[in-house]
Amino acid sequence: MIAIPIKTNKENAAVSTLFGKSKWFAYIDENGNTTIEDNQTESGREVVENMVKKGVDTLIFHHMGGNPFMLLQNAGIECYHNGGERILLDELLVRFKNGKLTKIDASNMSDFIEQGNMHKNTNDKHHKH
Repeated sequence: MIAIPIKTNKENAAVSTLFGKSKWFAYIDENGNTTIEDNQTESGREVVENMVKKGVDTLIFHHMGGNPFMLLQNAGIECYHNGGERILLDELLVRFKNGKLTKIDASNMSDFIEQGNMHKNTNDKHHKH
């Protein structure tokens, strides 16, 4: 089963830039049937736990932190990057089926994981709220 974080609960929603805090996830079964579920969890760790329970074996994402990524790797869930631009679910699935997405693993994770921090001033990373 494939899991993809999405922005809305519409059939051909845009892929969310978020992972753990995404409001919705699309789940695509081996027959190509899509179900959309709201995300009731509070963290990336909980999202990964839910995916393991559901039998997810593939995740396609835009942005993700290092901890959820390592949990996914430990659970044997393959991770693919969505390409970085705004994309709708249907188009993303076509790209995935055609082998156009980059598989993320330990050898290239530094290029794709926690990208949001790459453009920030290092002094901004640990400010208090």
